[in-house]
Amino acid sequence: MRHASPQPAVAVPPIRTPRVGRDSPLFVGSLEKGLRVFSAFDDAHRALRLTEIAAVTGLDKSAAQRFTHTLHELGYLRKDPKTKHYRLAPKVLELGFTYLRTDNLVERATPYLLEAHKRTEETVNLTELDGTDIVYVARVPSRHQITFDVVLGTSLPAYCTAPGRAMLAFMPDEQSRSIAERSNRIAYTDKTITDLNALAAVHARARRDGYALVSEEFSPGEISIAAPVLDFARQPIAAVNMAVPMSRWTLQMIERKLVPVLMETAQAIARSEGGPTGLPPLRRTRLPQTKRAR
Repeated sequence: MRHASPQPAVAVPPIRTPRVGRDSPLFVGSLEKGLRVFSAFDDAHRALRLTEIAAVTGLDKSAAQRFTHTLHELGYLRKDPKTKHYRLAPKVLELGFTYLRTDNLVERATPYLLEAHKRTEETVNLTELDGTDIVYVARVPSRHQITFDVVLGTSLPAYCTAPGRAMLAFMPDEQSRSIAERSNRIAYTDKTITDLNALAAVHARARRDGYALVSEEFSPGEISIAAPVLDFARQPIAAVNMAVPMSRWTLQMIERKLVPVLMETAQAIARSEGGPTGLPPLRRTRLPQTKRAR
C-alpha cells in the first residue's frame, strides 16, 4: 500500500509505475491494472468510492468497476451497501503473511533480532527495500513507548529513514542516486534532508561508518539508526534498525550502547545468509543497565 497522504483521495495524482519490462509479451497488463486497486488504499484513504478508486489508480470508471467487483467477489474488498465505499478485507493479509512465512531472511534473522532486543530492551526491526521505500518485514517491539510506531508491512520512504539510508549507502552511487531522484522528497520536519547532493554526502558518511543515523528527519523527537545486511557481493539485502526517543537516549548513549549491538546483529544475520562479515558471532550477553533520563 502507498504512504498516508494529507490530501483527499480524489486529489491524489494517479499512481505511477515503472515501465521496465512492459513491452514483453509475457506482461499481463490487466493483472497490473487490477493490482493497482490495492495501492489506492492507505492510512489516509481507508474507504473509497468507485470514482475515487478510478481517480487514484488512473483507471477509467468502467475498468475500475470491473476490477473492484472482481476483488470484492474474491473476498479481497469489502463494500458498504449504504455508502458504496470499498475497504480492504482481512483476506488481503493472506498475501502479506504468506511472504513473511516463506521469506528465508526473516526466518534466519528473527533469533538475532530477539537477542538484540534482550540486550537493549528497545524495538528492533528488519526492513527490506521495495522501490523507493523500505518495508518492515520483522519486528521485536519494546515495552517502551516510541514516537512513531509501525506494524509489519508498513512502508516508509527510504531517502529520509535510517534503514533506507543504510541500504542506499552500500549501493553503487548511480543506483542510490536514481532511487533518491525518483522519491517524493517531502520535508517531513524542518530537519529532513531532501537535496540530492546532501543525501549523497550522508550516504558516504554511512558507508564510512558502517551504519546510518537519522535524527528527527521523519518523526520529531526520534533518533533512528540502522546497519545494512550485506550479501556476498557486499550489496544490501536488508537493514537492521532501532528507533528510540530523545527523551530517553542521547546521541552519545546511542553510539556507545546501541550501535555496537546493531552492527553485530546485522553482521550475524549476514553470516547466517552466507554473506560477508568481519565480526565475531553475536555475543549472547546483555548490556549493563544504565540510568536513563526521563
